[in-house]
Amino acid sequence: MIRLLDHTEARHFCRALGNHQPGVGQSLADFHDRIRVTHLRENAIDFEIHRVSLLNAVERWILFGVAGYRRALDMFIPSNAPWAHVTLYYSSFYAANAILGMFGAWIHYKRVVDVENGSPNAQVLRISRRVRSPSSQTGSHRVFWDLFYEGCNLISGWVPTKLQPPTSPVNNDRFWQVTNRNEVNYDMFKAFEGATLLENSFNPRRFRRSLRGPLAQQLEVSEGMLKLAIHFANDFQISSFPYLGLGEGSRSILLRKLVSRVPPGLTNQSELQSLFQ
Repeated sequence: MIRLLDHTEARHFCRALGNHQPGVGQSLADFHDRIRVTHLRENAIDFEIHRVSLLNAVERWILFGVAGYRRALDMFIPSNAPWAHVTLYYSSFYAANAILGMFGAWIHYKRVVDVENGSPNAQVLRISRRVRSPSSQTGSHRVFWDLFYEGCNLISGWVPTKLQPPTSPVNNDRFWQVTNRNEVNYDMFKAFEGATLLENSFNPRRFRRSLRGPLAQQLEVSEGMLKLAIHFANDFQISSFPYLGLGEGSRSILLRKLVSRVPPGLTNQSELQSLFQ
């Protein structure tokens, strides 16, 4: 069972980074590969390095989640339908990581960090190096979603009614997203099936009403997950240093700048034409 912070505890955990300078955060995976402790205690340096790095990761998960969602919309043509679905899956996956991070949890294929004591000013995080799925799943993404939905049972009381759908498994199946991503990614019959469905039913002028099948459902799930992540990021007033090197300013300003940027249009400088022969 994964343990998370409650709403008040999460607000304390997500507080502004104070005296930390931009660039202090580092790779969580690299940091945890170097340390050998089983607990991180508030006010200790290891706890603060972890917190800074996790809050930076939260903002970056949101950035890459929104960016993936944006680019997936450009791929709603039959030949790109499978990759549009995969891209939307990762938008949802990144947003779900951000949600857990704000409530004190980090799930990595090598370890899980969650909460032992959430009391503000005395918070303790525990590090488990044996990653266990509540329902004995294998595969890093299946384990992730199993733990994510366990965690949603703990935080759903602080989720606004209109944002509740992402906290429940899709079609009452915790692994629906993984299963359908794998089908279009690795099974060419399923990938082509999605492409033909888009060709025969989709009308961009009737976007919502004409989109069908798993792609339509993944789009809805990803949108909901991103909205929920951004809701909590705003609620907790996340203030970290995640975009150093890409720009400065508020999340909303930088998301608009970075995500809406026009692609460079490199087809004329590529080998694309030679591939049509």
